[in-house]
Amino acid sequence: MLNTKQNENGEKICSNPGCKEAGVYPAPKSRENLSEYLYLCINCIKVFNKSWNYFAGLNEKELEIEIRKSVTWDRPSWKFGTKNLNRDFEEAFRTFNGQKKLVKEKVVDKKLESCFKVLGLNSNSKLSEVKSKYKILAKKWHPDVQNEKNSRNKDKFINITNAYKTILKSFSKTIKI
Repeated sequence: MLNTKQNENGEKICSNPGCKEAGVYPAPKSRENLSEYLYLCINCIKVFNKSWNYFAGLNEKELEIEIRKSVTWDRPSWKFGTKNLNRDFEEAFRTFNGQKKLVKEKVVDKKLESCFKVLGLNSNSKLSEVKSKYKILAKKWHPDVQNEKNSRNKDKFINITNAYKTILKSFSKTIKI
């Protein structure tokens, strides 16, 4: 209920008993009902603000609840990833759930294709084939095995090793559509 006391000019009068000043500043009537106001003058509102304690009368448990609510601006909260926020978004993509599948043939880019060529394989080769081919080529082109100390042989071994590493990385990725 709002203050209905008014002076002859139509201004609200301070709600503090005995005060005849204009009640311009709203102050909540109680903690439970923050939407109903008392209207106070400047001097009375200063006294009210110094004495007002929103948490007065709360026990320790109730105070803890109020502190937790204030952390999220008194809005409901839940652990990240546990609440389905956008049901419409998920609903729109449910039709694609039946169409999901793993890609059997790897998407081969030019660099990966050249790596397979270095090992003398094609892009459809299995991991076991890649490993066995690498072992054969590494034994053949390793600088310690070569009779000639030729930098070309060393470069060939480095190219084989780098190609092998790139192919291994491509096998570790799983691609979904």
